[in-house]
Amino acid sequence: MTEKLKTLLHDRAETVAFGAPDLEAVVRAGDRRLRRRRAGAAAGGLAAVAVVGALLVTQLGGTDPANGPQVVHDPGIPAHVSWVVGSVLHDGDRTVDLGFEATAYVRTTTGIVATSPDGTVHSVVGGRSVDVGTVDAENPHLVADDEGTLAGWVNDSNEGPTFLVLDQSTGEITSNGAAVERGMGGTADSQNPVYFYAIDGRTAYWRDSRGAVAVDVDTDDVRVVDAEARNGFDIVAVENGVIAFNVQHDDARADGTAIGTRRDTAMVLPRVYGTYGAFSPDAHYYSGDADEPQVYDARTGNRVTFDLDYAFATGYEWLDDHTLAMIAQDTPKSSAQLVTCEVPAGTCDVAVDDLGSFDDLAAEGFALPVGSALDD
Repeated sequence: MTEKLKTLLHDRAETVAFGAPDLEAVVRAGDRRLRRRRAGAAAGGLAAVAVVGALLVTQLGGTDPANGPQVVHDPGIPAHVSWVVGSVLHDGDRTVDLGFEATAYVRTTTGIVATSPDGTVHSVVGGRSVDVGTVDAENPHLVADDEGTLAGWVNDSNEGPTFLVLDQSTGEITSNGAAVERGMGGTADSQNPVYFYAIDGRTAYWRDSRGAVAVDVDTDDVRVVDAEARNGFDIVAVENGVIAFNVQHDDARADGTAIGTRRDTAMVLPRVYGTYGAFSPDAHYYSGDADEPQVYDARTGNRVTFDLDYAFATGYEWLDDHTLAMIAQDTPKSSAQLVTCEVPAGTCDVAVDDLGSFDDLAAEGFALPVGSALDD
């Protein structure tokens, strides 16, 4: 999840037993209020959405030798807002008891894949949970294409790290590229770690001894995306073959997130940073990690403005080509909210008005469908 939100929840997890923490160092000062349109039908509209397990239209993949993997985009049925508190998955106005505390999860068109505190990876389809692997319990990390059926992770075992890909529509698990050098395991910021960046259609992006590579899950064909990739921070997100790279230059003013099919030709969004980001399903827009919305047209680099004013707000997931889900907070001590915003119009509605304080969420266990724990 975003480093900004992780920081907020981590600070509260450490201080929850000792009173409310001071967030003034991490949120903008001032007693500001959201200027919002509260659509009375918003919650009712979510009630009509089917619970996890409803199938959407999946993407079809292909390959362009010059520009890398291409994905035929079909917007399908819009997704809906979901979140987990403890063992309970909230899917619109529906709830599902998963039977285990979910520390991190991702969604596919078939169900969800989640981790529990001991590092077990669970595949949940139609309310039924099956154990499918293990991850680093302290730093769980999952990836998925939410317009397809694939999810992946670095399997944690005594024999060394292995890249696993699960097709939730069939239950098949493959270990494409499993011959990983022993000793390359580790978290995103350790030296030369194995890391699973993303899944885009039928292509998996990870880092191994060759650098950042794109692996066709069906054929095992491999394309080196960035031989100089050093760790899990080099690629932030992938959609339709478009990649968000983290870049650094001798001139720091040119550092930031670069959008494109290749690092050397990618368009840099200066001073847009973060270890988490998300593309809209058609890859037209990109949302970066910040304590205020940082959303850009991925084709022009123009920033999208929003009609809202929060102490904290960050986009974490696209529900369709033009709808971005954000988690937000009016003031440092107010309840958290989930907000949906239309892009590029910049208008926003409250989808979930009262999640509870970040203190409560940290204590109860809170997860969004971003594949990482919010308090790790």
